Amino acid sequence: MTKTRVLTLIFLVILIGFSSCRKKPEKIGNDLQPSNSLVSVAFSDEQDIVASTFTVPKLSTKMLGYTFLGNNNDPIFGISNFDFYTQFSLSTESQTWGDNAVVDSMVLNLTYNGYYGDTLGYMTVKAYEVLEDMYVDSSYYSNMVLECDELELANHDFSPRPHTAPDTILDRGVLRIPINPALGQKFIDNEEELSSDSKFKEFFKGLHVQCDINNEEAAICYFNMTHSYTYLRMYYHNDTDTLHYDFRVYSSDARFNHYYHDFNAAPNPITFNDTVNNAKLYIQGAAGARVWLNFPNLQQWVDTLDGHVAINEAKLILSGAVTDTADYAPPARLIVAGAKFDTDTTYALLPDQLVGTEYYGGYYDATDGKVWFRITEYIQNVIQNGAYATECNGLLIYADQGSYSPRRWAFHGPQSDSLDKRVRLEIVYSLLND
Repeated sequence: MTKTRVLTLIFLVILIGFSSCRKKPEKIGNDLQPSNSLVSVAFSDEQDIVASTFTVPKLSTKMLGYTFLGNNNDPIFGISNFDFYTQFSLSTESQTWGDNAVVDSMVLNLTYNGYYGDTLGYMTVKAYEVLEDMYVDSSYYSNMVLECDELELANHDFSPRPHTAPDTILDRGVLRIPINPALGQKFIDNEEELSSDSKFKEFFKGLHVQCDINNEEAAICYFNMTHSYTYLRMYYHNDTDTLHYDFRVYSSDARFNHYYHDFNAAPNPITFNDTVNNAKLYIQGAAGARVWLNFPNLQQWVDTLDGHVAINEAKLILSGAVTDTADYAPPARLIVAGAKFDTDTTYALLPDQLVGTEYYGGYYDATDGKVWFRITEYIQNVIQNGAYATECNGLLIYADQGSYSPRRWAFHGPQSDSLDKRVRLEIVYSLLND
């Protein structure tokens, strides 16, 4: 055989192998059985799927890329109120004020990174001095609060303007919050405490920034705390000049978000921990709501088939039950995971998620308002080994990266009046011979 023929043969073998690797994930395994031996079944109603909406106890919100601030009375989910705690650093190694320095004014500048809700609504933002030390190596969660001084350092009404740049340099808007000059005078009167950044942090532990809770439909704002236009600026003068000084938030500064939800404030409050009244199921990021579901008849179904079943595909399909997605965008992606038996805060990763995002799914499709998950391997494990062998007591569905986003969504549950939109598990399987 000539060298040219050998090279041609090698090229053809590689080409055939490459083509076989391009098979779509949903087709994997389907050609192991003749097509006429594939059978499908669907689980969809309250006898087949047990489900309930649960609250999320807490999420880690330490050192996130941006902070949340705002108050919104959602017509479906009720009141969500978000605030944050943050340290500040000196923008120089140390700071002196000059002779006879006097503070003129102070402002807290926050750079917008986005919003969620109605930006036409007004909110009242307040600020307080934090009295507890904050540490970068400590854990901080969405349900944690720190002790603060009672003196109100800010009380400012605003309507979010995230897309209105204050000058031609900025590519986004900023929120300017006037701060009580008494804080600046405290810095001037204690100049020795600004001799180093570590000493300054012991003296001034940070700010707690929050919005008043009210019944208005407004917005949750996102702010980039490490942006160059985010700072606590102090304007002052001394015997020789008029100056300003910036206290900054750097990536190494401790900060965290605090989330509060009052679901009872909604016109029709969500029923939690209820597997009976589940016509709708609810998901909300930012430590809001998640869904638990299980398939009680799965094992009995397998038993009727003498247990000789190979799952070719198992697909969990969720159909949206809200119409206000233009105003309240759903989470870009949901996650389905195993519900641990011994805890309500730890999830068990499903083996299907390891296959890849194209196979696993979880993305919201705006064209049909649906989200689907492929959980084939999980269902196969359950019917072969039982639920306890998988260490999972059913499944949990929640917003991906929930610490970062307040987005929410609702979908049709097992008792929905829209029979064709009920949450359902579609299984394609093969009956195996002994």
